[in-house]
Amino acid sequence: MKLTLESYYGIKLVKYLSNKRDIVSLRDIAGELNISPQFTLKILKILKETEMLVLYEGKPTKCELKKEEVSFYEIIYTFQGELFLIDPFKEKKEDNCSFRSELEKIQEDSIKRLKKLKIWKRK
Repeated sequence: MKLTLESYYGIKLVKYLSNKRDIVSLRDIAGELNISPQFTLKILKILKETEMLVLYEGKPTKCELKKEEVSFYEIIYTFQGELFLIDPFKEKKEDNCSFRSELEKIQEDSIKRLKKLKIWKRK
């Protein structure tokens, strides 16, 4: 399991917005996080599709968090889909090796922890 650049910046953006707790301009976000405005907008549009935030497009483009809480897992899943330590399509389910079952347990535990770990929780 490896974070993509989009997942990493998705987490950074949500964390940044959670600290602002207000409507913030795209220019401010990009400038303070040192991310290009184009890449910032790409990430924000994807987060908008999942209804994590509200995006007010225009001059200037602004946004704010919408959901009551956001977990690390939600953001990673948004950009990467399901998380796997073992590729379920490459590995055979019939293999009864303890190594595989241990990796599956680690995978399940990791997903549970990422779901519990909140980036943002409205107070």
